Amino acid sequence: MNLAAFSSQNDPVQLKAEVVHLRDTVKEKEQTIVEKKQRIEQLLDYILLLRKRQFGSSADRPNKDQLNLFDEAELEQLLADLDDAPLDPDDSEPKVKEKDDREKKKPIRRPLPAHFDRIEKILDVSEAEKAAMGDDWIFIGYDTSEQLAIIPRQHYVIEFKRAKYVPKDDEVAGAEQGVKIAPRPEQIIPKAIGHSSVIADVVTRKFMDGLPFYRQETINAREGIDLSRQTMSSWVIQLHDRLTPLMAAMKRVLYQGRIIHIDETKLQVLNEPGRDNSQLSCMWVYGGGPPDKPVIWFQYADTRSGDVPEGFLYPKGEDYPDGAMYLITDGYSGYNALSQNPGILGPACWAHVRRKFVEATHGRKNTAAAHQMVALIRKLYQIERLTKEDTPRERKTIREEQSAPILDKIKTWLDQKAGKVLPKSPLGKAVAYTLSLWPQLTTYLDDGHIKIDNNMAENAIRPFVIGRKNFLFSGSPRGAEASATMYTLVETAKANGLEPWAYLNYLFEKFPAAKSEQALLALLPQNLKMDDLKNKG
Repeated sequence: MNLAAFSSQNDPVQLKAEVVHLRDTVKEKEQTIVEKKQRIEQLLDYILLLRKRQFGSSADRPNKDQLNLFDEAELEQLLADLDDAPLDPDDSEPKVKEKDDREKKKPIRRPLPAHFDRIEKILDVSEAEKAAMGDDWIFIGYDTSEQLAIIPRQHYVIEFKRAKYVPKDDEVAGAEQGVKIAPRPEQIIPKAIGHSSVIADVVTRKFMDGLPFYRQETINAREGIDLSRQTMSSWVIQLHDRLTPLMAAMKRVLYQGRIIHIDETKLQVLNEPGRDNSQLSCMWVYGGGPPDKPVIWFQYADTRSGDVPEGFLYPKGEDYPDGAMYLITDGYSGYNALSQNPGILGPACWAHVRRKFVEATHGRKNTAAAHQMVALIRKLYQIERLTKEDTPRERKTIREEQSAPILDKIKTWLDQKAGKVLPKSPLGKAVAYTLSLWPQLTTYLDDGHIKIDNNMAENAIRPFVIGRKNFLFSGSPRGAEASATMYTLVETAKANGLEPWAYLNYLFEKFPAAKSEQALLALLPQNLKMDDLKNKG
């Protein structure tokens, strides 16, 4: 602006207008500077979080390095929160002073599993030493120790010999049929070169251990076995087709519970009709069933739309469970459509809330406040651990007495922080996320059956995510559907306390003879114990 021209102005109105314009310009510049500073802070937080995700621990642990950055007021508030009445009666007792962490701890060797076979090796002194000892020394027993050993994986061949008979002469009844031969044993995959034990091993290695078929092919070749990845892939497809009746029975068990956990993750599938190979599909997981008979169900779909779980839980033309059903999910908006169905309530997941505040502890500012919230959420989980063995009614009562006051404190804390933190900062996002789901986050108080989080589904989907890093994609939609079936069998077996290979070996051997509904139900992992698998008969 020309100052000479400005000072020469004699018109007060003109002068006032110029001053107002100058003031507005300064305010605009100041606002721009504030916005840029906020943007810089946001980007610096992103950099810290990205570095933590790339190079830091994958566990959701608060940043302990930030604890010494608390200002005095925030630290006093945090200590006051932590010094509330103890939740565990044992906490009220004076605790023995723990040893200094720097003190070297003596390692303790855990006993080896009792069900392993034992091979005794007697170690004695030499014959010359025995002769020198003479009758002055008396044998009193053995000093026993154990060491873990292994026999390398060993394949063997089952040679089936089918008895053959021919009639003595043409006068024998039925002689016209020629040679009579004992029938072949029924197999889960007819004429497969692999026994049920080998097929179970292939499935377990891929869908539990994350070992792709091409790596299994290499391992087999090293052992002199010609078993191609195409053959193994074909086995999985055939298993998916053959086991359809069993999977239908298991799905019915899924609906017998009042609570269903849902989660989803991305999956690349090739050769999907009408889609590019670069487009991502989705693997959904549902955890449900009665508490003592859990079901972990995987479903492949070419979309992440909320129509997928809605169609799964409420298929057209089929009955669905009556009464209230609780669907525990994360904050993904795709689940909103499910709440429109009758009798559906949607508790939210406190693990997701905690994760966002843990991320905020790794930020550059407001880390003390983030630690405060993590400490309060930890109290909610302490109550859940203490009520783990209680009945749903007892759990509901304890939650009303102990969890509800903590939730009130959390809500007050959130309301206070909402207007003070930057909306796009890690803490601001965590606060906004929690407030947006608050009614759903308190739903678990209403029913002792409801879990505080969605960890059932998240823990079930983790093996799939780990395996995906190895096999990268599915070759076809049919292969993705078959993979969903195998993951369902493996994870449901684990959820019911069964060793996956032992269950699959049992299932694949017994399934061909299961001709009735009762025989089929007897093969569900919910109806078996490990002792049943050891005694196949």
